[in-house]
Amino acid sequence: MTPCRKPGPNEVLIKVVAAGLNPKDWKWTKSRGQDCAFNAEDDITGIIESVGSKVFEYKPGDRVVAFHRMGEPSGAYAPYAIAPFSTTFHLPPNISFEAGAGLPLSSMTAAIALYQALQIPLPNTPGKKDLPLLIYGGATAVGAFALQLVTLSNVGPTITVAGSGIDFVKSLNAADHIIDYRKGNVAQNIITALGDKKLHHALDAVSGKKSHEPIVEALLNSGGGEINMLDPPEEDYKWPNGVKFTRTFVASAYAQKHAHISQEQADADGEFAYFFYRYMTYLLAEGKFKPHPHEVLPGGLDGIAGGIQRLFDGKVSPTKLVVRIADTPGL
Repeated sequence: MTPCRKPGPNEVLIKVVAAGLNPKDWKWTKSRGQDCAFNAEDDITGIIESVGSKVFEYKPGDRVVAFHRMGEPSGAYAPYAIAPFSTTFHLPPNISFEAGAGLPLSSMTAAIALYQALQIPLPNTPGKKDLPLLIYGGATAVGAFALQLVTLSNVGPTITVAGSGIDFVKSLNAADHIIDYRKGNVAQNIITALGDKKLHHALDAVSGKKSHEPIVEALLNSGGGEINMLDPPEEDYKWPNGVKFTRTFVASAYAQKHAHISQEQADADGEFAYFFYRYMTYLLAEGKFKPHPHEVLPGGLDGIAGGIQRLFDGKVSPTKLVVRIADTPGL
């Protein structure tokens, strides 16, 4: 099969082995109208086919993971895909293509939220830090990756909120306190878990219509702080005095600005993503960071529609859905 196109000077062409599905896929398509479905996926694992003229880190035959530029052609739902070399990293031999396909978007979202927005100390900063942190949605891919990273950063106490995926969250052994939102009184349970500690940093990995409310209550009880979200709440919501809102939109990993950050911050996020993706290769190879649990959908590319519907219906937790291109009938 002929590749989609040649890579640009700072791009790589990848023969796709597996692609990971994300809720972003249906959100992106839905926001552009029902007749506008397209190759929206950005999580790629595969083999380097060719590289652009300015690419020096990769060569044909390398096993890689890559984050495709969102909204652009040549995405992961195809036999070949294009990605920036800056958001590409080596896949170590101990990680399968299928497991790696769930990494790029969600892991970098967690990393940018923690280290760029909330300014949590980086993992290679020695010493235990007395820095209480709340991660709402510990069973989501972003939340679970954030919990792993926070453990590497050696900060705490860490409090997380989860529901049906609570057993998985416990298996991570990465949170000091796990709160089941299904039992109610989430804000008060967060406050109780804190004891005499003060909470000033929170990541809302769910970013639902009401998920910010108990977080804000807990922050205000500690005198205020910052909440980082993946999607902002309803447009007419007014943040109370003492609560700072920041948003993480992972396109800043390739220095793309958005409504909530400046170009200067986007450029800084792009540089951060360059080195942190490469650091992730080391973490994966050493077993210090693990991919999210995954499920391979049957039928390769033919299984995408059903998988996206499951994501839309909220029936996927705590699992990343993945397709293997080679499983596509007749391809």
